[in-house]
Amino acid sequence: MKTFLKIVLLLAVLAGVYVFVFYKTPQQREFEQTLSAAQAGDMQAAFKVAGLYAAGQGVKTPDGAQAAEWYRKAAADGNVEAAWKLAQLYIEGKVLPKNLEEAAVYLQLAAREGNAQAQTELGRFYEQGLGGLPSSRGEALNWYLQAGQQGDAQAQERAQDVQLEDPQLYEEVTRFQALLASAKTGDSQAQLEVGQMLREGYVIAQNNEEAARWFTQAWQEGEKLPQAAYELSRLYQNGEGVEKNEAKAMELLGAAAQAKNPDAQYQMGTLAYGANPPKYEDAFAWFSNAAAGGQAQGQYMTGFMLMQGQGTPKSVELAIQFFRKAAEQNHTAAQYVLGQIYWKGLGVPANKKEGEQWLRRAADSGNEAAKALLTSN
Repeated sequence: MKTFLKIVLLLAVLAGVYVFVFYKTPQQREFEQTLSAAQAGDMQAAFKVAGLYAAGQGVKTPDGAQAAEWYRKAAADGNVEAAWKLAQLYIEGKVLPKNLEEAAVYLQLAAREGNAQAQTELGRFYEQGLGGLPSSRGEALNWYLQAGQQGDAQAQERAQDVQLEDPQLYEEVTRFQALLASAKTGDSQAQLEVGQMLREGYVIAQNNEEAARWFTQAWQEGEKLPQAAYELSRLYQNGEGVEKNEAKAMELLGAAAQAKNPDAQYQMGTLAYGANPPKYEDAFAWFSNAAAGGQAQGQYMTGFMLMQGQGTPKSVELAIQFFRKAAEQNHTAAQYVLGQIYWKGLGVPANKKEGEQWLRRAADSGNEAAKALLTSN
């Protein structure tokens, strides 16, 4: 009898051990099924299993490293919510070490794909200069407005604050957004202007990569604007936003110049003028073409070459005409040279009154040589 009882007790203990070791809760079974699907390439399952790891559901304890790994995979597959969730984990610093730089990467990814919460948080990052992002109230407002248009109350409140505190900035950012909306519909001029604002960092944060994308569209599609080709050539020349490619830069510059873009024509002129040996005739042709298009620097260089007789017969009279055109566009070097010509009577009868007028305009714009000439007489 005692032996029988011992056997019964032993079986009961073994049964308990079996249950303890092999029994799985519904959460554990759900986790294992989801993980198996994720490992098989199901990205919806990848997103879900990341959340289970983060919350510690179906596993012993929350596992931030595993959560991050699966969120990254889902985000790389285009899951915007995964990018936002991963950014949150990096911001909170609970299941993952706090890392605002990594958070900023995923905030931008989610915000650009339209996640309103990410847009609001990205606005805060720009407003406070967090995560390695530049402090830019204009860029912050840009994101607050986008999130606000989707009904995010916090973003709407922040946008209203900026409107009250800096109405001019608010107006400029809303203009940028209107241009961006037009650019997305294929408006070439809007694409060009959006690219220029992004390249210059005007109102919003500088982004040469995005600028290059818009310049490319404005040049290759729609109206095929020569100015866009010129702007794009500068980015390729300097390796800004695109991989540096001097051959591509020259190809674009030449195309823009042949399409009669004054800025590109002027740049072609500087290349010819600075060649070894200088190609003065080519330089003069390009500069005079740029001048005809109203480009102030081209007008100045056309005047300069006429004054020197480089690549063209010398003509002080014609040089003055081009210097005057550039000077009237507030080209300070042209103002100074024109002032000197009249002040000293270089090739024309002296006219101190007109000379002083141009020298003062140059001096007022910071031209030190003009200031020195005026104070010495």
